[in-house]
This record gives sequence, C-alpha cells and structure tokens, in this order.
Amino acid sequence: MKWTAAWMFAALAVGACAMFQPQGPPPEGELATRVSGTLTAIPPVITLPPETQATPEAPSPTATSEPTQAPPTATFTPEPSVTPLPSFTPLATPTLLSGDPRSQLGNPTWRDPFDATNNWPLGEDDFTRAEIEDGQLVMTGLSTTDGWRLTSPEVHDFYIEMTVETESCTSTDHYGLMVRVPDRHEANQGYLFAFTCDGRYSLRAWDGETMTSLVPATANASILAGSDKTNRMGLMADGDRLVLYANGVQLREVEDDAYDEAGSFGVFVGARQTADFTIRVSEIAYWENP
Repeated sequence: MKWTAAWMFAALAVGACAMFQPQGPPPEGELATRVSGTLTAIPPVITLPPETQATPEAPSPTATSEPTQAPPTATFTPEPSVTPLPSFTPLATPTLLSGDPRSQLGNPTWRDPFDATNNWPLGEDDFTRAEIEDGQLVMTGLSTTDGWRLTSPEVHDFYIEMTVETESCTSTDHYGLMVRVPDRHEANQGYLFAFTCDGRYSLRAWDGETMTSLVPATANASILAGSDKTNRMGLMADGDRLVLYANGVQLREVEDDAYDEAGSFGVFVGARQTADFTIRVSEIAYWENP
C-alpha cells in the first residue's frame, strides 16, 4: 500500500511538472505573425469619377503572416536567392529617359522570373492569395481592400518594371507596384502605382493611416484595358522625381519627397468589382541609378 501511494505521488508530480513546464520562445514564423499581424489592410483610395467614387475603408486587422501557410499581405520575405545579373554602367547624366527605359538600360541589376518559391511570402489570408505557378507570381484579391506582398531587396534610385496579365476583371479592379517601403517588417509606408482594369493609372502615397493621391485615376491609351490583357508597368525614381510608364510609354512625372530613402518593393492587388480578381506576374526587374 505504501509503495502504491508513493508511486501515485510520483506520477502526479511528473504530470504537474509537464503541465507547468515553461515554454520556449515561439518559432520564428510565429513571432513574425505576432509582429506583423495588423499590417495588411490598406484602405482602397483609387480616385474614381463622381458616379463611381469609392468610400475609403478603415484599416482592418490582419489574419496571419506565416509565408508557407497564410501570410499577411504586408509581410516580408527572406533574403532573395535570385542571383543578380551583372550591373550595367549608369548613364552619364541624371536626365530621366523619355523613351522606353528597358530598351536603353541594358541588363537589369536584379530580376525575378519566378522560377523559385522563396523570394515572396506565399499562401492565403483575408485579403490575398499568392502562389508561384508555371513561372508566374499569381495573386488573387480576396477583398476590396488592397493587399500586397513584398520582397527583400532595398533600392533608392531605380527603374522598376513588372510584366503582368489580368484574368477576368472589370472597371476599378486594380493592381500595381508598391515601392520605397522603408521597413518591410512594418510595410506601413511607401508609394503605390496602380493600373485599373478599365485602363487608368494612379499614384498614391501611404503613411500607415492615410492614402494621399498624387496622381488621380487617369485614362491613357497606352494601358491595355480589359480581361486577359498583358501590360508592362514601370516606375522611375530619381530622388523626389517619380516617372510613370505603361508599356514603355511615359505617362507622367511628379515630384514628391515623402519617401526619398531606399526601401523594399512588392506587388499589390485590389478586387474592387470582381470576386477573386487575379493577376499573373511573369517578371519583375529593376535597374539601379538609371
């Protein structure tokens, strides 16, 4: 009887130790989830004609951020494994190019043809779904709120270009490039250059609370409008000068110094009209100091 009681006491003691044993630090992915768990909701503020003006939405809390499961759209990726191509010799003058920059800049400093899966946060959350399929970054908007995915190179003065194809879309469904993000861990600042499905472009500045329209949504024939169309969108940044391009054609130049430091970049999508609006990005590349 004494032996039995002693045995039971020892078993209870072991169980209590297991029950109250201190836990170790959370895994790195879980910690990233906690850090960036509130960063993916961006109020859509594409400027529209009066009859279709959208009402800005308040930022919403995020869901997850683990890249291999359900990352938030404002999360960041590990350092890219893409091997940069040899850099080119910068132009002799700082004058921004008026023609198609790609035809004049030579080899890009960095490009991603999407033949690997570790340069971007993938998976699904409340705002977007992102996957690498057949050499493309496939992003689907799951909300009318803009959602983005960022990669890790940081650049200051650059020309960046993205080749993107739309699937079924209409009207104000939109997509684009986010650049000069000072801290990809927070992803709460930067510029957003967008194309809409109906062939308009815009430029906004995001400060974590408010989207400021630098260029309102403006129609331009250089943008191929509609579903199943492929566009090459480019943005040149030289100090506070920002120049917008569509398929090699200059759209507009603006000056703004809100974000005039090196930063990360990425892709965003907003399914304003079409449920599960999807884009397919076949390439992103940038040239430093164009």
